Amino acid sequence: MVNTVDPSGQNLVKLLRAGCGAFLQAVLGVQAANDIAISTAMLAHLNRLLEPCYKALYPKGPLGGNVLHKQPYNLGPKGFSPGFSDDSQNPGLSPEALTPRGPELEPLGYKLLEHAGVYVYRDPEVLVMLLRVLKHELLFYGGMVPPEWLLQQQANAEKILQVCKVLAEVGLPALSVNQANRALAYELWEVLELLPFHDRAEVYRQGLASCSACPPAAAAGQMAVKAFKKVKARLALPDKADKGRKDVVRANANLLSKVSHATPLQVADQVLWQAASFPNAVEPLAEVLKLPNPLTMDVLTYTALFWWGRLGRSKMKEDGANEEDWVSGVADLVGIACCNSKHNFKLHTLLPYLFDELRGGDTPAVLLLRSIIRKMTGVDGPASVDPSQAGLLCCGPVLQAEAIHSMANREEPALQMGRSILLKVLTDGPPEQQLLVPLAVAMAQHLDWSLFTLNTQHLKELAEQHDRVNEICQQYIMMLEHCMLRDRELELRTYAAALPPLHVLLSHYRVHPGIAWMLWRPVVAALEPQLMAKLEAQGLAAAAAGEEGEEGEAEALPEAAAAAAADGGRTAAAAGGVGGEEG
Repeated sequence: MVNTVDPSGQNLVKLLRAGCGAFLQAVLGVQAANDIAISTAMLAHLNRLLEPCYKALYPKGPLGGNVLHKQPYNLGPKGFSPGFSDDSQNPGLSPEALTPRGPELEPLGYKLLEHAGVYVYRDPEVLVMLLRVLKHELLFYGGMVPPEWLLQQQANAEKILQVCKVLAEVGLPALSVNQANRALAYELWEVLELLPFHDRAEVYRQGLASCSACPPAAAAGQMAVKAFKKVKARLALPDKADKGRKDVVRANANLLSKVSHATPLQVADQVLWQAASFPNAVEPLAEVLKLPNPLTMDVLTYTALFWWGRLGRSKMKEDGANEEDWVSGVADLVGIACCNSKHNFKLHTLLPYLFDELRGGDTPAVLLLRSIIRKMTGVDGPASVDPSQAGLLCCGPVLQAEAIHSMANREEPALQMGRSILLKVLTDGPPEQQLLVPLAVAMAQHLDWSLFTLNTQHLKELAEQHDRVNEICQQYIMMLEHCMLRDRELELRTYAAALPPLHVLLSHYRVHPGIAWMLWRPVVAALEPQLMAKLEAQGLAAAAAGEEGEEGEAEALPEAAAAAAADGGRTAAAAGGVGGEEG
């Protein structure tokens, strides 16, 4: 009726402005767009509102390429366009290039989207146009420019709130109904990746509520859960010697990717529930998380943090010495998925979260860090070695390294890639925002804090928590030492520049002396040849002078050693003390 009586949709627009859409939803209990004729008129008018900006982005049509995918906006595979260097501004990003490429979406467009909701899925062309225009809205009207542009623009909070509401109430529910369009998930991710993680997390929270409240999206979610359970029932991980292992894993990974691309929220919740309920099934489940799209992995990161921070759920058993099964399951899943999947867990989100949790006094947060280090780098703590290797810990440093780093010494490509990824995240950003050393300092400080902040009456639980934090802190420091002295993936100069001086660690940060010396040990080991050379030169000079014979030489050597050690300390402080004090 609407198409024949009101083909232009102007009368429908007037009714919506008068509040009739809300009246229909309140009286009938359903959205007005549930009617096919009404939704068709809504989408036709929405198409006319999106068309001016869309034509500016695609002047030659959809097959002619997007303006934002060309220079100077195309940043290339390494994040920089041609002619861009780290110490200069991008010459392509001139004030003319930063002007909006199209007009801003009218408020009426957002009003139509509010009433259309999930039923935008009925016109896939309009849905794709909407997502591409929303990306333009965030870039040029919301101020959410990528960090590679090296520009400081003030974010428009109102515009960002509008776009987030559309993504939660329209984008995610409409995606769940479009099961056949796998490219739609990538279109949605191009918009979401411009937002910071806390905004994306709010979009996911509201999107899950919108999907549950909308009948078509709720039905699609239930179908996805049922399909995931079928995939889960056939999960099996053959032995590594089995030649058909790769084919079995790839087949299951393809099935899981097919299920999760349209309904990432529902599938991610089921994946975490499976890992928390059946820790023994974590490894085969994590092995098939190799092909999901980046949107699914980002949702999985949000879901893992949601499960970890869920209130009212204890992380430790009643004895206080062991963690709950669901804690070990979630931690193992996060650790394996961080290095196994094509689109990894968002370590840029996980590591700052762990750092904040440690500073807030959450001791079990170190369990996630232990799993990440163990699965990504192969370095395990001294208390987790095999019983047959425990005797090697009483031997010299060479055999100790073989006992502790035995898994990492196998030089598996996955472990090498995991160490590279982890170090890249830890050293990313300006020096004052890097987590390479602050994460170790936070764990060292937590050794004493855990004795006073843990709410328990059992001394055994206090001792277990203290030993656990101490073990994981040593595991993290040994991983850094392994990357510096063995893999050479971390430069000693970079580490020394980020490390505070020894007296600052002891007096200002209140770090235990043993942990402080462990942090400084790689730097002192690098200075050892210089110290020994100075000791030998000064000893020979004292012997040649023959001031007091052998007794005089014996008395001179300790003074020479003290002078050389003081000189070496000043050299180390010159290498990294200035940057460490500022950090």
